[in-house]
Amino acid sequence: MIITSRLFRRLSLVATAVFIISVAALSAAPLRLATLAPKDTSFDKTLRKMGQAWKTGTNGKASLIVYAGGSQGSESELINKMRINRLHAALLTGIGLSEIDESVAVFQKVPLLYRNFDELEHVMEKMTPVLEERILEKGFVVLSWIDSGWVRIFSKQELITPDDMRQSKLFTWAGDPKQTDLLKKMGFRPIAIDSTEIVSSLTTGLVDTVPMPPFYALASQTYSTAPYMLDFNYAPITGAIVITKRMWDRFTPEEQAAMKAAAEEAGKEMTVSGRKESEESIRVMIDNWNLKTHKLNDAQNAQWQAISTEAYGHIRDNTVPGPIWDQVTGILEAFRSGAN
Repeated sequence: MIITSRLFRRLSLVATAVFIISVAALSAAPLRLATLAPKDTSFDKTLRKMGQAWKTGTNGKASLIVYAGGSQGSESELINKMRINRLHAALLTGIGLSEIDESVAVFQKVPLLYRNFDELEHVMEKMTPVLEERILEKGFVVLSWIDSGWVRIFSKQELITPDDMRQSKLFTWAGDPKQTDLLKKMGFRPIAIDSTEIVSSLTTGLVDTVPMPPFYALASQTYSTAPYMLDFNYAPITGAIVITKRMWDRFTPEEQAAMKAAAEEAGKEMTVSGRKESEESIRVMIDNWNLKTHKLNDAQNAQWQAISTEAYGHIRDNTVPGPIWDQVTGILEAFRSGAN
């Protein structure tokens, strides 16, 4: 019995040591964050700067590796990789976030809902706490929100009216059948493909019209195959930095506070730089690459607004949950009436 007890104690000590070493190794392992934002853009650089702040604020516990430019796949793939712990964090667009919780679709999947940044900022201020709770229930923690200008419509042939776009082959995100169905109900011909295949699909002719951020159109040289841009605020470009709750819970409250503060600062920087780069990208494509743009006149704008408003009846309780839609439209109505 004495030998057995000694052996048991030794085994217990060994097991404890192995456990401590394993936990230390997990804590010391770098966090892996991925994004579709192209490498060496301001977004990529800001995320790397945030990583340095995380490392400092956690005494080296939270070192960060950033995978930019879609190197880890589409946003659907990033989310799946986070769920199985191959990635720990991501900078996602509103499109990707809506795959975690469909309520986020109210920011980026609704055409012409927001007229300007003031409206968008007001709604985000009111609604992001609600959306963060919903996202947390799905296993992800939102560290900061961003926006970076407006989606514009790029096309191989000039299009001006909704009827023009109905004749085109319109890109839509793969893995989002609700959005595909919505576009079909609006009379469009959506082609669902992964976002990482946009450029090649334009080249082959699989699609010929793509709503996208101007800075991405510049970075990916989309202007070479889609040299026309319809210049109006189709939908805001929104997003957030998220981390899995599994990984987040490994940090102390003090470490979490430091990481969140750095992420919020990064979000502010990306919002400012993103809006600026969006407009600068358009100017560069016009001046250097012969991009042809068209601004809507009042009558044309009314056509787009009419078809978008007609679609809102399909969006509620389909693309966007009914209660979230009602909250957002109520907030907008109050804001526009000056009753905010």
